[in-house]
Amino acid sequence: MEQSISQLRDQLVRAEQALEKSERLAVASRYAGAIMHEVNNPLEAITNLVYLTKAQKDDPEQVLENMVVIEDQLQTLGRVTSQALTFHREQQAAKEVDLVEIAESALKLHSDKLARHRIGVKRRFRGPALATIFASEILQVVSNLILNAVDVLDDGKGVICIGVKRCPQSIQITVADNGPGIPDSITARVFEPYATSKASGTGLGLWLSSRIIAKHGGTLRFRTSRAEGKTGTTFRINLPSSQAA
Repeated sequence: MEQSISQLRDQLVRAEQALEKSERLAVASRYAGAIMHEVNNPLEAITNLVYLTKAQKDDPEQVLENMVVIEDQLQTLGRVTSQALTFHREQQAAKEVDLVEIAESALKLHSDKLARHRIGVKRRFRGPALATIFASEILQVVSNLILNAVDVLDDGKGVICIGVKRCPQSIQITVADNGPGIPDSITARVFEPYATSKASGTGLGLWLSSRIIAKHGGTLRFRTSRAEGKTGTTFRINLPSSQAA
């Protein structure tokens, strides 16, 4: 019997690891798509400018003007790729990061989707807000909260408010929306695996997010309302602040 319980425990651990890996791969896929979008725009501009420069090779002033713009687009490409590497290369140890940068990166990552659904964004940042973290993991959590909000908001009517501020002993990140609120049937199970009100949702995002925040010594909590005229949900992350902050 003892061996059987041990085997079941091992199987449960492996199952949780498989679920976590699956969700991380899904996040990586969304991130790759957003990065490709960010890279494609300057690449198209550079391609067009190279074509024009060849046609205008006898006009030195125009060639110089084109080269200045090309240089600016190359710098944009450099910033995008540098940011991608900063947040997604494998970290062996936690590093001090400004959480305002994390929040901005998450919004930029999903800017195309936010624009497509005509969702308003309000920023309430009080930086720098330094914390010693695994940047890619906290970016994953904030991104997931933004995507969850987008999924429940009506096109053209939704608003998401992102806040970052320093508290005496912690850094607080909030992601709030004016959506319909979380159904009563799942509020007690929000951070459990497979708890979701979305037809296409896996119910793993908030579960994994809570594990990541706990790993960083922080907390992830929420409040929600379905009262008429006061609907919406706010998720609040609290992370230990860096001594440098």
